[in-house]
Amino acid sequence: MDRNESNEERNLPIRQLEEATSYSKYYDDKRFWRKVRRIAQKVGGSVLKPVLLLFYMMKSDSVSLKDKAYIVGALGFFVVPIDIVPDFLAGLGYTDDLAVITLLIKYLKDNITPEIEMRVDAKIRDLMETKEEQEQEKEQPQV
Repeated sequence: MDRNESNEERNLPIRQLEEATSYSKYYDDKRFWRKVRRIAQKVGGSVLKPVLLLFYMMKSDSVSLKDKAYIVGALGFFVVPIDIVPDFLAGLGYTDDLAVITLLIKYLKDNITPEIEMRVDAKIRDLMETKEEQEQEKEQPQV
């Protein structure tokens, strides 16, 4: 798929993605990483992979500005404090976030390079090691 194709040519569900871009005002790196760390502590890395794929695509020079606008909107939806399905509902809380993110990844998958995949995997390993260290610290007896 050519990266320069329009949304219509890719058959993007424009209405859904256009709505997602309205959430771009909620995105900032600090808010994003706070939520990523919180999710890593609760549910682990597999839920984070699609989120991190979008994040590193957004940082890539090879992704068009138009696609980055969609990514920022989806990540804004991810970090927005009010969800359709609240994040604290075990097992269900991230489904609305992940639905938007998964939809976008489906249409931007040609932007996922081996370098992006490596960065995502490294970040997940880092987050999981941090989670394990925190759990070990909790298990240490207090002196």
